[in-house]
Amino acid sequence: DSPQCRDLVLRAQALTPLLDQLREPSSKLSMLRNATWTLSNFCRGKPQPAFEFVRPALPTLAVLIHSRDEDVLTDACWALSYLSDGSNDKIQAVV
Repeated sequence: DSPQCRDLVLRAQALTPLLDQLREPSSKLSMLRNATWTLSNFCRGKPQPAFEFVRPALPTLAVLIHSRDEDVLTDACWALSYLSDGSNDKIQAVV
């Protein structure tokens, strides 16, 4: 729950391997749930993460919101909610 730690991890480019894992079709449901939860946490907090660091997650989130798993769907929707909190540019990017 530390924005400083979140930003440190994002600056270290941890989002890329996480997105790779989320795109892996053979991932177990437990891995998909944990990875989606992690992604939502990368997107949350005050101050918000720099949009440039989390914007690459948008295409993956666009897929995850069609999940039939309630946990994955919930965390994907929370991530989109966090990302759309702000300027019209952010909202437009999410939409």
